[in-house]
Amino acid sequence: MKRARPKTDWRVNMSRDNKNPYGLYLTYKSLAQLFPGVKREALKTDYRLTNLGYRMRKDQQPSLLVMIGDNLNFYEGEIDSILAYVASGHQVLLSAGAFDPRLLARLQVKHSYGQETPGSTTEQIFIKNRQEQAVSYTAIRKQYSMQSCFKAPSGNQDPPYYDLGTNQQKKPDYIVYAIGKGKLFLHAEPLLFSNYFLLQQQNRNYLGSVFSFMPAQFAHIYWSDFNTRSTDHSNWNVIWKNPATRYALLLALLALLVYLAFEMKRRQRIIPIIPPAENASVAFVETIGRLYYNKKNHTNLAEKMVQHFLDYVRSNYYLNTNIMDQEFIRHLAAKSGKSQADTEHLVGMIKEVQQGIKADEQFLHSLYTQIQSFYNGQHG
Repeated sequence: MKRARPKTDWRVNMSRDNKNPYGLYLTYKSLAQLFPGVKREALKTDYRLTNLGYRMRKDQQPSLLVMIGDNLNFYEGEIDSILAYVASGHQVLLSAGAFDPRLLARLQVKHSYGQETPGSTTEQIFIKNRQEQAVSYTAIRKQYSMQSCFKAPSGNQDPPYYDLGTNQQKKPDYIVYAIGKGKLFLHAEPLLFSNYFLLQQQNRNYLGSVFSFMPAQFAHIYWSDFNTRSTDHSNWNVIWKNPATRYALLLALLALLVYLAFEMKRRQRIIPIIPPAENASVAFVETIGRLYYNKKNHTNLAEKMVQHFLDYVRSNYYLNTNIMDQEFIRHLAAKSGKSQADTEHLVGMIKEVQQGIKADEQFLHSLYTQIQSFYNGQHG
């Protein structure tokens, strides 16, 4: 049984490692043959070209920077760095399906895109050779057109560019700017560097023609491939630069701060838990009582307990404790909620203490129990 062949991936993927039709594997590998002995260095997609790095500037011989991809944007300051890099004697080749509008405005050129149409179509591509003669290459395209081109605005252009290649309509798709000691090459159709185009007929020679306008020797070749080179066009810097979005963002932040301020003000503060007031006098008597009890001075302790209890009766029940007769017992039982018998028994023990009885530990414990039952009955 024959194994099914894997389905061809026709998606555009501008990567030097991609061997699918619209990858850049052949172009990247061909650089070693076009420039033998020259060291290649692949840069990351987000590599900042500001000042183009110390590694590029320290090259004593001219270097070549190649950037090929679908959507080419630049960080702030990178366009100035590229132009300065070219002016100092280096070469730069930029090929993209869409260029940063700031670069096009700086170079005073427009870029139009080829139309996507279904089906296969044959297209002609022209590029000049060293004798300034146009050499034709045939492109059998599939869905994606390879007819993007450049157009200069009317009037004098500064800096001027020169046509090196044209599309089927004889419109320039490969141009060069002479800037200072170096050259800046712009290529309008990155799909002409794809595996699919280079594998057709003798189209691999197209690469040699593209790079034939450059010096034969370079110190380095710096390579950057990308599908979309995202920069500050897709981050917060663009939002902040736009006045409308900047004011809208500031207004939203202000509204959020006002909302938080009023929301915090509306919230009720946490009410602290107030513990119930404890009977400090009872706690004090208990502390003193433990002190006397530990010293075995039971009689003195009994007198202190009786004295505190009678003071408690005067303060809470408003009863006269000088005469503790049956009427006193009746009123105390009624106000304390204790029975007549319990009240009468406690008053009897109080009278014994007042008469000077010598209290022992058992009597003291009984007196304490009776008094506590009154306290607990009142505050229980």
